[in-house]
Amino acid sequence: MTERALRGAARLVACAAPQAGEQVLILTDDGLPAEITALFRTAVEDTGAEATLVQMRRTAITRSQPSPVAAAGFTGADIVIELTTQFVQHSEARQRGQRNGLRYLFIGDIDEAMLAGPGAVYADFAGLAPRIEGVADIVTASETMRLTTAAGTDITLSTAGRPGRALTGLAKSPGQFGAPPCLEAGVIPVPGTATGTIVVDAYCVGIGLVSEPFTVEVENGSAVRIHGSPEAERLRRLLGDTGSPHAFDVCEVGIGLNDTALLIDNVTSAESCYGTAHIAVGTTPADPGIEIVDAGIHVDMVFHAPTIEIGGRTVFRDGELVADTAAPGSA
Repeated sequence: MTERALRGAARLVACAAPQAGEQVLILTDDGLPAEITALFRTAVEDTGAEATLVQMRRTAITRSQPSPVAAAGFTGADIVIELTTQFVQHSEARQRGQRNGLRYLFIGDIDEAMLAGPGAVYADFAGLAPRIEGVADIVTASETMRLTTAAGTDITLSTAGRPGRALTGLAKSPGQFGAPPCLEAGVIPVPGTATGTIVVDAYCVGIGLVSEPFTVEVENGSAVRIHGSPEAERLRRLLGDTGSPHAFDVCEVGIGLNDTALLIDNVTSAESCYGTAHIAVGTTPADPGIEIVDAGIHVDMVFHAPTIEIGGRTVFRDGELVADTAAPGSA
């Protein structure tokens, strides 16, 4: 592994600001190369904090919760850094840990190329935070959201009473969650309210980069038809194979705000690209105060150049931020 990759790991670890003597649990699975885990362990120990590694086994079906031993380890940790290929970030264990002051970093499916850069890891996390928080504040003050694209997306949903999500990548204070290098603003919409059409033309979890756009039709908060390409059939099977009635439920809207992220076959980078948005179905994000609906899967569907109206106000036009929030910036 290169020195540049170690620098990238150190940038991500710094998002939780570990201090000398703090306890850091590095949670991984056997799908991640040991060399990547070692980089993060070195980066943690270079801060003077103590790193403990817990490795889970990948399972045949999508894992949504950490193993009992891993979850028990959250109790004694100041920070959890999740480095997994089967993501458990949307778990009750994380939600419970945050309520008790745990700082949680989710760094999913990271590889050496992303760590070495260029790309999402080299964003100015602190500099972009005001822009992300500004968009989230607009969401918090709203009751509705509408997303449209020239490709055919047109979907509306209720945000009434739902706090905007500001994923700045930073988790430096007790109880905070960050998912660096994923930088986005968004919302967990009111269940059952999303209605319309999504044309997925960029990236989709379980598929990768989309080779041919496909359509997801949503009624009363649930995807009822998925069609338009062979990849649509793959997604339909992926969701259906969970056996969960909630796998098709719209559970999240996110707006990519990382202006150094690249549209590559990696969910963390793809969904955070500035100029994109994504809608997810499946398991609800485990934000404190939100009831988790566990579908055993969480699928983000990314599309290009959205125009986004929040509370009747145009905040993004063709992927560009036009509302009066902090200006874009990068390292």
